[in-house]
Amino acid sequence: MTLPARVFRFRTTAKASADARALAHIGLARLDLIIDAVAVVVAFVMMAAGYLVFGLVILVVAGVSLAGTRFRPLQRAIISIRFRSMLGQATEVSVDDAGLTFTNQLATSHVPWSSINVVRSNSETVAFFRDRLLMGYIPADAFESAEAKADLIEFATMRLGAPAVL
Repeated sequence: MTLPARVFRFRTTAKASADARALAHIGLARLDLIIDAVAVVVAFVMMAAGYLVFGLVILVVAGVSLAGTRFRPLQRAIISIRFRSMLGQATEVSVDDAGLTFTNQLATSHVPWSSINVVRSNSETVAFFRDRLLMGYIPADAFESAEAKADLIEFATMRLGAPAVL
């Protein structure tokens, strides 16, 4: 399958960047979710057993951890500080048989398919990795439809010769 050169446009945000970076550690995110869910159950059991204060403390800690896993406020804050010059930039990504070309006012960067070994996606983003190193991403709002996103994922995985991690 050859994909004609496609162009995707988006504004870089801390949320989109955090969403893409989160795909690097899918296994850890799932483990964290399981631990937090168990902590919530333990908190309710502790409160039912009469340990109200201890149960509430566990519940608050688990709730904060769950919120952190879902909304990634710490990661977004760090990205907002470290990469503030990138935030809000209109970014254009051209995808063709040679690879991905990211262009904005600050720089142009070409990432050949040979530099990528896995494509991961979820409802928020499509991210391209070399092992766990994020090489680039395209947020879901850059796609005109779910089919366009699926077509890109299919094309990318065929170029890599490896399955996508969804």
